[in-house]
Amino acid sequence: MAIRINDRFACSRKRRILACCAMLVLMCPAMAHANEYPTRTVTIIVAFPPGGAADQQARLIAHGLTERLGKPVIVENHAGASGAIGANIAARSAADGHTLLLGTSTMLIDQILLPHQRIDVVRDFAPVALIAEGPLVLVASPSLGIKTVSELLTLARQHPGQLAYASFGAGTHGHLAGEMLKAATHVDLLHVPYKGGAPALAAVLGGHVAVAFVTALTAGENIRAGKLAGLAVTGSRRLPSLPDLPTMAEAGVPGYELELWSAILAPANTPPELIARLNTEIVAVIRSADFTRFMAEQGGFIVTSRPEEVSRRIQSDLERLSRQVKAVDLKLDE
Repeated sequence: MAIRINDRFACSRKRRILACCAMLVLMCPAMAHANEYPTRTVTIIVAFPPGGAADQQARLIAHGLTERLGKPVIVENHAGASGAIGANIAARSAADGHTLLLGTSTMLIDQILLPHQRIDVVRDFAPVALIAEGPLVLVASPSLGIKTVSELLTLARQHPGQLAYASFGAGTHGHLAGEMLKAATHVDLLHVPYKGGAPALAAVLGGHVAVAFVTALTAGENIRAGKLAGLAVTGSRRLPSLPDLPTMAEAGVPGYELELWSAILAPANTPPELIARLNTEIVAVIRSADFTRFMAEQGGFIVTSRPEEVSRRIQSDLERLSRQVKAVDLKLDE
C-alpha cells in the first residue's frame, strides 16, 4: 500500500511539473514578443489639431519613447468630429502596440451623447497609462474689458444670446463647461465649436468670440503675456502655473467643478505583455525632468497609473459625466 501511495505522489508531482513546463512554453512566445517590441515605427494618434494640449503632450511622450524604445515614435493628427475621427482610426489599427491613441476624457462625453454611433472606450480600447489631469480655463478677449466671471455674467445679461463662447468641439469638455455655466447662472451664451483647443483660442485672440473654455496648456502663455484675460479655472483647486486665477466656485459659481484627463490607449486585444511594457516606459517618460518641467510651466497635474487603475477611472468618470451631461441637457444639434 505504501508503495502505491508513493507512486501516486510521484505521478501527481510529475503532472504538476509537466503542467508548469507547458505553461512556460506557452508564455515564452509572448515574453519574447514583448522583448522584441517594437519592430518598426510607433505612431501616437492625436484626435485634435497640432498646437493643443493633447498634441503637445503627445510630442513630448513620443520624444521620450523614441529614446527608451530605440525605434522612432511619431505623432499623427487626425482632427474632426470632436475627436471621433482619430479615435476610430486608432481603434481599427492592428492590436500590436505600434499604433496608440492619446485620448482624453472628452471621448466619454462623446460616447454618452452618441452611444450607438461612436467609439465605446471600454470595448474598443485597452488602457495603458494616464498622463495628466487638470481643469479648463475660462478666458476672455481683452477687447471685452472684463477681468472677472462676475463681470462676464453682467455683460451676458445685458446682451442675452449675443456673447459667444468657443469650445474645442461640440460634445467636448469645453462645450460641457459652457453649458454648466449657463445652467448654474441662468445666462444665455451662444456656443461656437471649433476643431480643437488651438483654433478655439485663436478665435478669442482674434476677437471672433468673446470667451472660451480651453486648457491651461493652451492658454497659459497668452494669459501671462496679457494677450488674454484669464477669468477662472473649472477645477476644485487653483493651478500653480496660474495662481491668481480663482476656481469657478471662488469666482461666485458654487458647486461648479469640471476637470479632464489625458491617457495613452491601445486598440482592444493588444497583448497584456505589450501593455505592461508600454506602461513602464510611458510612466518613466512622464516622470522625467523634461515632462515634469513642461507640466509645471504650462499647468495641469501629472498622473501616473497602472492599466487597471485607468480602467477604474474610465468607469467612474462615465458615471459622473453622465450625470453632468443629463443635468444640463447637453445636445449636439448646434
